Amino acid sequence: MKKPNIVLFVAEDLDFEGVNCYDPAATGYSGLIQARNRYASEYFQPVRSMLTPTIDYLSGDGAQFTNYYCAAPVCTPSRYTIMTGRFPERSREFVEKNQGAPATIWFNTPVCPGETLLPKALKDAGYETAIFGKWHNYPSEAGQELRRLYYGFPEDSTWADPAAREAVAAGQKFACEYLTRPEFGWDVAERIYYDNPEPYLPTELSSHNIDWVAEGAVNYLRGRAQSDKPFFAYVAVSIPHSRYSGRRFAEANPLSSAGGLLEEPPRVMASREQIRARVRAAGLPDSACEGLWLDEAVKAVYQAACAAAPEEETLFIFTTDHPTGGKGSVHLGRIPLIFHWPGRISPMPPQNCLLSEADLAPTILELAGCPVPAEMAQDGKSFAGLLLGNASAGRDSILMELVNSRAVVARGFKYIANRLPDDGEKTRNDWQSVGWLAQNPTNKESVWWHLDDCFPCYFDGDELYDLEADPLEQHNLAGRPEYRSILSGLQEELRRQLAALPHPFGEFR
Repeated sequence: MKKPNIVLFVAEDLDFEGVNCYDPAATGYSGLIQARNRYASEYFQPVRSMLTPTIDYLSGDGAQFTNYYCAAPVCTPSRYTIMTGRFPERSREFVEKNQGAPATIWFNTPVCPGETLLPKALKDAGYETAIFGKWHNYPSEAGQELRRLYYGFPEDSTWADPAAREAVAAGQKFACEYLTRPEFGWDVAERIYYDNPEPYLPTELSSHNIDWVAEGAVNYLRGRAQSDKPFFAYVAVSIPHSRYSGRRFAEANPLSSAGGLLEEPPRVMASREQIRARVRAAGLPDSACEGLWLDEAVKAVYQAACAAAPEEETLFIFTTDHPTGGKGSVHLGRIPLIFHWPGRISPMPPQNCLLSEADLAPTILELAGCPVPAEMAQDGKSFAGLLLGNASAGRDSILMELVNSRAVVARGFKYIANRLPDDGEKTRNDWQSVGWLAQNPTNKESVWWHLDDCFPCYFDGDELYDLEADPLEQHNLAGRPEYRSILSGLQEELRRQLAALPHPFGEFR
């Protein structure tokens, strides 16, 4: 059988409320409002329906998953798992630097040359591979060079400054060429954001431009129309990157890019004016512009892929790296995942089977008829059979890990263990760790993303939640005697899963 073309489209920080085909109250701030969380109810308004017709179509004509968990809810570790099918603490650089100590996982789990990667496995199986957009996984040495190039000029420089122009061009060249090293498996790397767009200098470049990323992918896909070789295109945009507010859309400079200031805006998507007009005509607030903006990028890439080859020859996957609600913790964690492959994946009702982000890479490889490397099978479990209608198995449990917290979901419950390493001193990453701020109340205002406001039991050492009765994780059951056997069972499950990973974790009481 001919191998399918594959497009993996990854959004940024996307909750269920960000696309129309999911229940907005199931995750994110809309759910927290419904759960009567004081912080969310005071500062946010419930999300009404989004205008995301392309994503809705892909979902309705394919497979939508509602119980798919990210591995670690911040950018770098979650994207490590997408590319490797492995848990973040297995990052080669992280293992080498950590030397078997307890793992404080943050933006410190890069993808390193020589690791087992999805693009490399596909390339070895005969695919041409291409990446466009955000790659937040450069190893330390490469990241230092990128920061030197992108910020090695005065902060008040403008695009008129020749030194700034030269440095930005060199930064983009380095970012792209580094990824096309043979060890990564990318044949093409273009229009790369090595970090989030907001800090880019000069400030004319410091805004999101997903149109620029989509245009690069569209141009590539159009060039594949006459090729007999299957392709894998990874398209990673940088929105919503927070709950929709409309601000990022309204303030985005259509001429900005990680490669410099463009001479004219990309034209592969609806214009900003057209998007705003459609949203207002639908009776939605301007905050919904960001949802339609995302959908227009998906539409442009999807249509280009279908123009390159018949629709039934293209496996199109839409997902995100992690959610906005619960970001920076192991609370919540469910994210959108949609597979669309006409003729091979039959339309099906929303699937509630338990899945992990570690399962995505091995599933893609199996659907492509490619062998799954043994390293991916350590943590990931393919669910290709479920998609193709010849198996129904999800997982019995999933693991999440971030900072000094670990979580396991199983049998309708979620257990969170917070264990700060007892090394007598605090590292830079520990300042945000669960438990640390409880000992330093004067720093309480520095809790990122207001996690302690969103989750009342955020600082508890052990947390247990009934996900059917309390899906937004507001009421900790760990101290209630009637739940002791459930707590013990999940502690044992977490202990078992952590035993297979390379770093120690704290004791369970």
